[in-house]
Amino acid sequence: MKVPKVNNLVKIHLGCGMNALDGFINFDNNIFVFFKYVPHIESFFDFFNFVPKWFCEFISLARQKNIRYCDASKKLPFKDSSVDLIYSCHMLEHLDKDESKTFFNESYRVLKKNGVMRIVVPNFHKLIEQYKNDNDVEKFLRNSCLVGKKPKNILKKLQYLLQGHGWHHQMFNEKSLTLFKKLKFSSVELLDPGKTNLDYKTSIDYYERDNESLYFEFVK
Repeated sequence: MKVPKVNNLVKIHLGCGMNALDGFINFDNNIFVFFKYVPHIESFFDFFNFVPKWFCEFISLARQKNIRYCDASKKLPFKDSSVDLIYSCHMLEHLDKDESKTFFNESYRVLKKNGVMRIVVPNFHKLIEQYKNDNDVEKFLRNSCLVGKKPKNILKKLQYLLQGHGWHHQMFNEKSLTLFKKLKFSSVELLDPGKTNLDYKTSIDYYERDNESLYFEFVK
């Protein structure tokens, strides 16, 4: 794969969804990313009401921002020690433990020495505190994404078969730092919202989803 460099830095964004970042190579595992190669497919889907509106918006964005397909639980399409920065926001929780192991090993492999990986994950402690305050079970299940609706139409079932259900397989809190420190990385740090150890500017929103998130930075 030809790797574009921005200011001589290779920066990749895994699981970008609708938040493709400028200056990054943006990846997502949504199978609808492949429809970006089909001209006017959004109009076709919209006319026949085949898929939710946001799918059409995602296809348009994938075409505009050149979002590429990548399954973060598999081998990353980069050479060893070739990437300066990896960013993902609310993606890791969608991987199970074995998939996460592959993800961390692959991230370590492709990062350059002193390269950084910034990961944003849901803060389970905040979900628990919210539940304690309102005792709303349905809200807790919905916000935690521990369960979800079964796919009913053909496209939803196809998406389910090809990329899974999208529910959460893991939860994280401040003590997750202890587990992360057992990985290969030379250092791992839990940061406050808005903080980073990066010494160069990026298009990352360092406050992204700050009311529900934890922010970890790993250095190879």
